[in-house]
Amino acid sequence: MTFEQAFLKIKEKFDKADAKGIADFAVQVTLTDEDCGGTFYAEVKDGKLSVEPYDYYDNNAVLNISKSSLLALLAGRVSLDKAVANGEAYVQGDAEKIADWKKTIKKAPAKKPAAKKAVKKTAAKKPAAKKTADKKPASSKKEAPKSSAVTAPKAETPAPKTTASKTTKKN
Repeated sequence: MTFEQAFLKIKEKFDKADAKGIADFAVQVTLTDEDCGGTFYAEVKDGKLSVEPYDYYDNNAVLNISKSSLLALLAGRVSLDKAVANGEAYVQGDAEKIADWKKTIKKAPAKKPAAKKAVKKTAAKKPAAKKTADKKPASSKKEAPKSSAVTAPKAETPAPKTTASKTTKKN
């Protein structure tokens, strides 16, 4: 995965983020992976969150972390304290600002219920398709077994030849 792909996946988590009521801050995040290493920032200013793929030098905190650890942190599967204690993350500056950044996700509406509805719709369609297959009338005639051998096409019978006779007019 490239940095651009990883960044878009992370930024997608903040598409509907709500930063109202959160104090202004800027956090610079450096992904430490070999294949998708890079830097981006998250900034809350005037209740609006911006996540962009650039350095942010006037930041409140810097977070060095791998992509998988960051996704686990943002999903709530691991705490920042635990990631730092395990050596998966390194924080320089105000770690509370990273917690504030994470809070913007919790306020965003979840997208999972829509996916569950789609699963239910497809599950409902499958039994209906099966019922139509069961409604085929049973044939009382025995069908001849199909041969797997390829048969040659039938030769066409030639049409009878007709001869045209010349008619000449005499003047």
